[in-house]
Amino acid sequence: MNQKQLQYFVTVYQTQNIKTAADTLYVSRQGVSKVIRLLEEELGQPLFIRSIRGVIPTDYATTLLPHAKSLLEEYDAIRSLRTLAAKSQSVVTIYALDHVLAYLGASLIEDFHEAYPSIILSVVDTTDAHAIAALASQQCSFAITAGPLDETRFEGDPLFFSHYSVRMHRSHPLAKLPALTYDDLDGQTIISKGRAYDCFRHHIDKYFLAPGRKIHILAETADESIIRTLLLHNKAINIGYDYADPLYPHPDIVSRTLKEEISGQMIYLVSNPQVRKTKAACLFRDYLMEWMKKKAARG
Repeated sequence: MNQKQLQYFVTVYQTQNIKTAADTLYVSRQGVSKVIRLLEEELGQPLFIRSIRGVIPTDYATTLLPHAKSLLEEYDAIRSLRTLAAKSQSVVTIYALDHVLAYLGASLIEDFHEAYPSIILSVVDTTDAHAIAALASQQCSFAITAGPLDETRFEGDPLFFSHYSVRMHRSHPLAKLPALTYDDLDGQTIISKGRAYDCFRHHIDKYFLAPGRKIHILAETADESIIRTLLLHNKAINIGYDYADPLYPHPDIVSRTLKEEISGQMIYLVSNPQVRKTKAACLFRDYLMEWMKKKAARG
């Protein structure tokens, strides 16, 4: 079984027509039929039932399809690595909690590139759960996410601590208070990142639903333009991390700290100790940790 056979199989499965598959692959109809026949002989199973209208996948073919697609994705990944290697460049992929890179600033990218011009930082903004899942499946070199960490599976370097905060229109009644508690939020309408984020689920479940407090969720989104528009219309308040508050300032939007026993979370650079880090990944980690020390010293 080889890449060509898998590609032909997937294309025939998706089109359910030999001629259409041949046109898609820019090969002859006879060539497609021959490749599929040889693959069936190798597997010892029929993949398609021929009919006047086309072909019908067998149950075996349906079972094989996701595995074939996965292998083709791996082939593509290997080709990408070969291309990057030919250019003598290394990529460090980081799955980061939304807005963390913006908080760290463009200067981090500029400074790191000046120090290591052959290394490319590839940063994906995502949820904390997705970042950890990507790290576990080796889709990235690091995750930047909030704690607590599963220390039986991962190791983390603390980057900075972020308090919980609530943003709202300056005319909102809660804006009169210097700081807020969960009791203050009882009965409020909120717009926030939502249940795709561990922090949101934890707070809603533990501090609102379990104690019997009530909130109305207007919508769940990480789109800052939507959040800010709704805040300016005074339709909702936003619960999030204070590290993101200064990133999108507006004179009519104010922020108040959420003062509770657990007032925030540490943000970590997380790695998978079971996976050997590349030289580029090690250089980035060391550079980032030193850069964060200098950032803290600058205030």
